[in-house]
Amino acid sequence: MFRKLLASLAALTLASAAVLFIVRAANADAANISITATQATTGTTTLTYRATVLKAGTIREITMAIPAGTTGRVTSANGTVSSVTSTVLRWRPTRNITVAVGARLAIPLYGLKLPAGGPWTLGFKSIGTAGQVITSGAGVLQPIKTYTAQVAVVASNPIPAQTTNLTYQATVTKAGTLDAVRMQLPTGATGTYTTINGTLTVDSGYATWKPKSPINVAPGARLGIPVNGVQLSRYGGTMTLSVSATTATGTVLTSGSASVPFIAPPAEMPVVEAAGFASPPAGCPTNWPSTTTENAKPGTGDWVIPTSMNGSMAAYLTQVSAACGDTVDLKVTSGNLVSVVAYRMGYYAGLGAREVWRKDDVPTVVQDKAVTGGISGDGKELRMTSAEHWTKTLSIPVDKDWTPGTYLIKISDGSAATYAPLTVRDDTATKHDLLIQQATATWQAYNSYGGSGFYTGGVDGGSGRLTFDRPYSEGQGSGQYLSLEQGLVFWAESKGLDVTYWTNNDLDQYGGQLPARAKTLFLPGHDEYYSLRMRAALSQAIARGVNVANLGANTAYRLITFTDDTRRAWDIDRYTDGYNSTTWRYQGDAYASQPLLGADYICPVLGNTLTTGTGWIFDGVASGTQLPGFIAGEVDYVWPDLYKNPGQTTVASGTGTCRSNGRAAPMHITTYTAPSGARVLNGSTFAYGCFLVGRCPSNWTVPSPDAASQKAVATIVGNIAQWVSQGTITVPADTTAAKLRVAVPKHPLQTNTQP
Repeated sequence: MFRKLLASLAALTLASAAVLFIVRAANADAANISITATQATTGTTTLTYRATVLKAGTIREITMAIPAGTTGRVTSANGTVSSVTSTVLRWRPTRNITVAVGARLAIPLYGLKLPAGGPWTLGFKSIGTAGQVITSGAGVLQPIKTYTAQVAVVASNPIPAQTTNLTYQATVTKAGTLDAVRMQLPTGATGTYTTINGTLTVDSGYATWKPKSPINVAPGARLGIPVNGVQLSRYGGTMTLSVSATTATGTVLTSGSASVPFIAPPAEMPVVEAAGFASPPAGCPTNWPSTTTENAKPGTGDWVIPTSMNGSMAAYLTQVSAACGDTVDLKVTSGNLVSVVAYRMGYYAGLGAREVWRKDDVPTVVQDKAVTGGISGDGKELRMTSAEHWTKTLSIPVDKDWTPGTYLIKISDGSAATYAPLTVRDDTATKHDLLIQQATATWQAYNSYGGSGFYTGGVDGGSGRLTFDRPYSEGQGSGQYLSLEQGLVFWAESKGLDVTYWTNNDLDQYGGQLPARAKTLFLPGHDEYYSLRMRAALSQAIARGVNVANLGANTAYRLITFTDDTRRAWDIDRYTDGYNSTTWRYQGDAYASQPLLGADYICPVLGNTLTTGTGWIFDGVASGTQLPGFIAGEVDYVWPDLYKNPGQTTVASGTGTCRSNGRAAPMHITTYTAPSGARVLNGSTFAYGCFLVGRCPSNWTVPSPDAASQKAVATIVGNIAQWVSQGTITVPADTTAAKLRVAVPKHPLQTNTQP
């Protein structure tokens, strides 16, 4: 094979630009053999053998060893090359050359393709015309130094939605005359681009730089091309950007890519002012009974509406929440005499509620149907379903007997019944250990009573405006309270915790007071819809030391705007880009949930098993315990290309199966400590609340968690409460799950696939 490669070696294929012999006066006592390798523009290697003459004479030939496995079409200068063996070449001069002792020989061999490996020790021998050895010895050939592109892209300000200067760097891997450098721009970038020492053109997401005049570059040279004035998209992430440098004929001098993180820190939020607390109205206490005292009062199971009483009766209240001294109006559609009973939800020896107020034989009418319609100021169809036109059935006074808490108002005519939910706030300026929030905005989004909800009715999936002026279609009129939130209330009150309550609407209105109302905030299973004031208040509270445990997933995911100060309706932008434009993340990565809470929504799941581990969150639960159906509803995980809070940790993880596509979805429960010292936990599944009462939505894989799972989750929630509160909340050592002694129907929960 080697002979074929050397078949035309006698031909001089490359003109020599080097001096073959350099004669100098010297006394040499050693051959001083050296062998160097350089890379040619053709991609082949030139070997140059150098040696000192030890005996004067006229050169007949020189033999030179080459590495085994060398290939190529080999030529030289001022002589011809032939093969002796597969690893030895013979060079003979084209004219007589006489050398003196001390002269330095230099023999180039062009066109070789060296094998991998090295270094190699190679022999060199020069023979004179009289047969004498003119010089002889061996030298070491080091492998030719090769270069990789080593591409890097450096950003002066790598923040999405801001302006940055980018420097594209790459190492030249092949010698040549540089004509152009083509650089991939970040996705969605715009700007008035500038550079130096050349011209810049931008087309189809790439910037091409050309030097003012051709530049000769050698392998190993480092390019650094600035592209200034790049306006980054508000969507960042870790982007892979390519760089290539070429000659005028298209020869690639270097090419490669580099990953560049463009990660948005949490978005700045407006300051939410903290209004002062008003003095309690006349007849209202300045201090309310403790949770333990309240739950020692007689409870009742009469609050439960059996499935057999589900029917056409419906009702709603004209306020989402109230405080002592307020009056709330009730609107009912029935046509029969009804009893109206207010139940405070809690533990009450396992009965789950206490009767606080009632009025019997209340006359009702059959109200007109709810109406759907409405046009926004810019001509968009709102498709809002409203029963605001219903007539008032009666007024309910909230007085000193209404201990702050979550309430279900039960309306019944003996054969049909429904609920209307109400949250009663503690407005006495008392700072509680724990505040549990009700996700009323999310309840309304999933409400399809009378026509449209966010996900149902009309084109594009439903309403662009939702109102609280109508009954809830879910949970026998309770919204998502019974299916996802009652469990947290039942658990907290069964443990005697110092707990109080409010709603999404209250977070919007009174959010600035949050640090004065509670040391720790629990968010419920499905708290998806947030206004700017809600998000700003939550962010501000964390920055001011309020601990937050998000015992849910998909939190603060969609952006809403309350239409006025009554907060009876809210708008959502489903017109700009469908479901996408309704999300907070559509505002940019800085507005994702992960920078705020630690993880972000990935997809809906019906119910997968969580296997417990050994971290503190599972203290008291044997490692390896199976919790079937706990990864349920919707799940969050830590997106690698979104901001992660310093010190953030994943304390538990599992895998769900996405309802939308059947793919595996990682679920991460995360924690971090804010600069304020506040602790934040993101629970990343809907299931905490419903497992605490052993009753989950009927369309989940496990609608009735067994007693062992209920006890394990009660222990986990107790660990979370103690960790996130930094010991302020002490859960009794007996973490046996409290038992709800009454049978409650398993209400379905709509868990729509979300884009």
